[in-house]
Amino acid sequence: MNLYQTTIALLKSFDLHPKKRMGQNFLVDENALNRIINAANLNPSDKVLEIGTGLGVLTEALSDKASHVTSLDSDKDMILISKKVLAKKDNIEFIAKDFLRWDPAGEFNKVVANVPYYITTPIIEKLLELAPHPELIVLTVQKEVAERIAACPPPAGKPGGRGNGAFSIFVQNRAEASIDSVISKNSFFPSPKVDSAILILKPYAQPLYDIDEKIVRAAFSQRRKMIRSSLAKFNIDFNKAGIDSKRRAEALTLGDFEKITKLVVRNS
Repeated sequence: MNLYQTTIALLKSFDLHPKKRMGQNFLVDENALNRIINAANLNPSDKVLEIGTGLGVLTEALSDKASHVTSLDSDKDMILISKKVLAKKDNIEFIAKDFLRWDPAGEFNKVVANVPYYITTPIIEKLLELAPHPELIVLTVQKEVAERIAACPPPAGKPGGRGNGAFSIFVQNRAEASIDSVISKNSFFPSPKVDSAILILKPYAQPLYDIDEKIVRAAFSQRRKMIRSSLAKFNIDFNKAGIDSKRRAEALTLGDFEKITKLVVRNS
């Protein structure tokens, strides 16, 4: 049986259906699975955290390459199935918990996961604020989200463009972001409405720039307005920073946001 047939048979044997409220879309494409594993560049000493066990498809593939896998899922049914299916695997720890409410106690140096679209943002935020940072994060996310995050590498010193936002700035300041490849919506069961992408994040030891997130959020909260309007409450003298106050938030670089942050700090 291929991966799609195996998935259908497994769900049927446990009398289960994908739970829409939990954003469950199971990977049924072996080619896509192999691309995710290749993107993770695993070696025998790696300890991997997987967020969203699902039916254990990615879990098993990770355990074949890494020394240990910690796999979390808030759906106890998924944990139950995966434990039974992968009972012979002795290098997997299954945890029935919500990652956003979980305090990482174990050690892992890489994160590999197919994350539900509706909680992509908080998951990435938590991952990039972990200490110590994982050395590599490989996530299958909505294609549009991946494209926004990887829109403009910070070292280029260029604005991210119209797709940029407060979340993109947050990620770009904390990690090198790139897209490995696109995964068709037909690679999942049930099929989501949009395609996905394999997003690769390599966290920096510390943020590249000293940026106040409140300022960034304020700037993008009224993204069609010029920054002299969207950031009016901060009483910023943009001339001192050498920044044109008629620009919009999407036209600012990470360096610009750092200059603005320093001005606000001086004035406070």
